Amino acid sequence: MQEKNGGFIMKHRRSHSVLAIMVAVVLVAGAATQQVHSKIVTNVPQDISEKELIARVVEDFEQQKDWKLESNPKQNPDPKKNPVPVLEMKYITGAPSALEPEKWSPDKKGMEAKQCLGMHFRFKYPGNNSVHLLPPPEVRWDDPTKAVTTFDSGLQKEVQERALQLPGRAKAISIWTHGRGNAYTLEVWVKDFQGDVHILPMGSLNFVGWRPMKAEVPEYIPQEVNSYPQTKVTKIMRFVIRSDPEAIVEDVYFFFDQLKVLTDTFEVNFDGQNLHKAFEGGNNKGQQ
Repeated sequence: MQEKNGGFIMKHRRSHSVLAIMVAVVLVAGAATQQVHSKIVTNVPQDISEKELIARVVEDFEQQKDWKLESNPKQNPDPKKNPVPVLEMKYITGAPSALEPEKWSPDKKGMEAKQCLGMHFRFKYPGNNSVHLLPPPEVRWDDPTKAVTTFDSGLQKEVQERALQLPGRAKAISIWTHGRGNAYTLEVWVKDFQGDVHILPMGSLNFVGWRPMKAEVPEYIPQEVNSYPQTKVTKIMRFVIRSDPEAIVEDVYFFFDQLKVLTDTFEVNFDGQNLHKAFEGGNNKGQQ
């Protein structure tokens, strides 16, 4: 009886040891999680606007801008060798009847629905053909008068690449698309602040009429850091219209309207958060 009790005591102690180890592991894991997901702590406590999730129009195609159309394979100046006999883009009067103009917009985008962007192309041969729609040269999303340059390692110089900056931390991207039942798919390419490009599928274009198409922005795409400013710019590099290799060769028409992003625009607020701007544009007032 005593030996059995001793065995019970040993088992009881072992169970306490296992429990203590499990608790320690949970505490360590919890501490590690807190470090990974740490936020900037300021002297201004967060209010109910800590998350400002809004749907914002970033391009409505109401103004004729320098969007560019390319193809793969590329066009050849020699008509006899040209694999893409037709490749053209136009701003056209028309819009989806279901598209509701914005009632309020900080930059007036989306408040009209009068025109859209049209594309017309034809490939000579079937195969892995694609058409690429590139945004205008990059400018700041919050101040379109300021150009943005990026260092090109190949050219070894700063260049203004074609890109469309997205405000805040993007959650989803949508664009109204008019299809004619052609066997193509649509994808959007986005570039994060570290220079990595991510291809986000938006779905099949094999439908007739206007339809909003959407791509979720995955959580693994980095859009913030643990220093101020937390939010880092993510930008659209291109839309790609990709053919089914078995698609028949014919004239193809697609139309785009109102490009919108669902985004979290919240940024921390604290005293002196704009002091760094004294160093921008040659201003030396920050030395005082």
